Amino acid sequence: MGLTAWYLYKDKKGNPISGLKPRIELAVARIRAITDSTLDLSLDLLVHNPLPVGLDIASMAYTVKMGETTIVEDEYAKPFVVEARDSSTVSVAAQLNLLKLIEKTNELDRLGNDSVDYHIESVFRLRKPFLGKDTLRISKTKRMEVYHLPEIEVLGFDLEKFRLNKSDIILKLKLTNDNSFPLEFRNPTYSINVGKQDQLLKGNNQGGTLVKANSTDTYEIPFKIDMGDLLKTAGQLLFQGKDLPFKLNFKCTLKSPNEMVNNSTLNYIVDGELRDLDQLKKMMSKK
Repeated sequence: MGLTAWYLYKDKKGNPISGLKPRIELAVARIRAITDSTLDLSLDLLVHNPLPVGLDIASMAYTVKMGETTIVEDEYAKPFVVEARDSSTVSVAAQLNLLKLIEKTNELDRLGNDSVDYHIESVFRLRKPFLGKDTLRISKTKRMEVYHLPEIEVLGFDLEKFRLNKSDIILKLKLTNDNSFPLEFRNPTYSINVGKQDQLLKGNNQGGTLVKANSTDTYEIPFKIDMGDLLKTAGQLLFQGKDLPFKLNFKCTLKSPNEMVNNSTLNYIVDGELRDLDQLKKMMSKK
């Protein structure tokens, strides 16, 4: 029946392909997680089928480009059907190489471009040949703003709050938001490995810190620490001089009026060194 309808349509309309091709577009893109090396996305791809016959699709390979740079290249291996004169949404999980994305973003910033063409191209493998073809290639280009990932930088530690038993320490972070919309860092959890001591500092905070569009803010994290645990790093201090390597694990939920970023998970790892630890050494020598 579908094939008969197609040929009747073809005879009546002449060339049915001209101006009547299936289309694909990016309906919604949501960030699921940001780490120090990857960006996990959830993409809703909207497939439009204006033809009088359904498309029985076995799998779909797709590529997303940011300008000329390929940022996503993957395949959706599950079969699906787009009925005649209908649309279907396909939700796919994708992972971006963060270094490649940052390089492209920095390039656009240097050129003064706040928007870029996002190009999506897909190849459908059909379970049933259509007009003698078993594959169908379609593409779509849309211009959108350039998204900047939030940046976290360790400014330092406040060592003046050390006491002889249970001690307080404040970690100061610099939060940077170069986007045209605000970002709120909600309910963070964090831990710090100092030298060879895993999770020497750890904790969590309820609430959030709002960083306005195109701005930075300082976020202070208070810690309670047992001096006995800290003494385990004393031997390392003697051999490290004034610097001691550390690793910060920072995880939170991002809130934003921007739909793509809202409710995404930020899972950041920051490596660095503790500097100017003379005061800390003096405190430990009195213990």
